[in-house]
Amino acid sequence: MINKMSRNVFFIFVLILSFVLVGCGPQQSSYEGNGKSDKGGSSDEIKIGLILAESGPASTLGLSEVQTMKLLQKQLDESGPINGKKVKLVLQDYETDDTKAVTAMDRLISENVVAVIGATQVSTTSAILPKAVNAGLPLVTVAPANTENENVFVTAPSSKTQSKVIINWLNENNIKKVAWINASDAFGVEGLPFFEELIKDTDIEIVAHEEFDATATDMTVQLTKIKNAKPEVVIVWSRTPGAGVVARNFKALGFDIPMIQSTAAANQGFLDQVKDDNENIFVAGSKLSVVDQLEDSDQKTRLKEFRDAFQAEYNTIPDLFAAHTHDAISMVVKAIKAGKTTPQEITNYLTKEMGEYPGMTGTFNYSKDRSTPQTDGLTILSIENNQWKYNK
Repeated sequence: MINKMSRNVFFIFVLILSFVLVGCGPQQSSYEGNGKSDKGGSSDEIKIGLILAESGPASTLGLSEVQTMKLLQKQLDESGPINGKKVKLVLQDYETDDTKAVTAMDRLISENVVAVIGATQVSTTSAILPKAVNAGLPLVTVAPANTENENVFVTAPSSKTQSKVIINWLNENNIKKVAWINASDAFGVEGLPFFEELIKDTDIEIVAHEEFDATATDMTVQLTKIKNAKPEVVIVWSRTPGAGVVARNFKALGFDIPMIQSTAAANQGFLDQVKDDNENIFVAGSKLSVVDQLEDSDQKTRLKEFRDAFQAEYNTIPDLFAAHTHDAISMVVKAIKAGKTTPQEITNYLTKEMGEYPGMTGTFNYSKDRSTPQTDGLTILSIENNQWKYNK
C-alpha cells in the first residue's frame, strides 16, 4: 500500500514538473496562414527562425518586428512556393529574457532552420550570437552588433552610423556644446565611444556626460547636472521606456534647447510617452516614418509600398524596427530565390553575391560592411501634432 502511494505521489510530481518546465521556455509559433503551430517541418519547406521580443518590456520595439514577420509570411504564402519549397517563418518569443533567447536559439538549431533573424535587443543579440556562429548559421540581426564573424549580418544602423547623421544635423544647426546621457545597458553604453571618435577633428565638444539605469523611473538628478553645464543640445542613448522618461524629465526641468534621441526611440511607444509635450525633441529615425513627406524617388516608392501594406494590415505606420525585420527576412528570402538553401550557401550569397541591396532601413552591401546599412535610410525627425515630421 505504501509503495503504491509512493508511486502515485512520484507520478504526480513528475507531471507537475513537466508542466512547469514547458511554461518556462520561450514561446514558439510559426505563421502559415492557417494558424497551425510548427511541429517539425518537411523536405518541402525551408524554415527561417526569428527570435523577437513579442512580450516583456522590449515588446515596445518587438511588436512591430513581429507584425512585419506575420505580414511577410502572408505575402510569401500568397506568392506560393519558391523553387517548389514553402518558406516558413518560425517565431520564438524570448519574452525580453536573454536566457530564454539562448534556449530559443538551441530549439531553432535543432529544427534545422537555414538562418536566424534576431534579436530585438543588443544584449540578447550578443547572447545568441555565439550559438549561431558555432552552428554555422547565418544570423541576421535586427539590433546593432559589433562582430567580425563572417556569418553575422546587421540590419540596424550602428551607433557609428547614427552618430554620423546626428553630427551632420549639429553642424547644419551650428551646435558645438553637447551633453550626453545614456542608459547603462548594452545599447546605451556603446554609443558615446563612436560619437567621441567622430568629433575628434571638429569643434564639437562634450560638456557633460551622465548615465542612468535603464529601468529607472526618474532622471531628474542627472539632467539637473547636465543643465548646469549649459549645453546647446542633449543627446540621449536609450530605448523606451527609459528614453521617454528622460524626455519627460527634460521638459519638466524647463530646458530650452533641443534633445536628440537615438533610433531606439523611433517608435510609437516613445511618441505616446511624450504626447502633447514634445517641442524641441528630435529622434534619429527612419525615412519610412515620414514617407509621404519625401521627394519622389525609387526609395520613396519602396518605402511607400511597405508602409501601405503594413498600414492596411494593422492600421498603424511601421517604424524603424519593422524596417530592420523586413530587410532581414527579405535578404534571406532573396538568397533562397537564388537557389541558396543551406546555411553556408546563404552566408556566401549575402557576403559575395548579393551586392548592393536597397532596403527599407537603407542601402546594404555586405561584401563591404556587414555591421551596418548606409546612412541613406536615416534622418533627424521632429514631432508635430504628435506625429513624426521630416526635416529637409
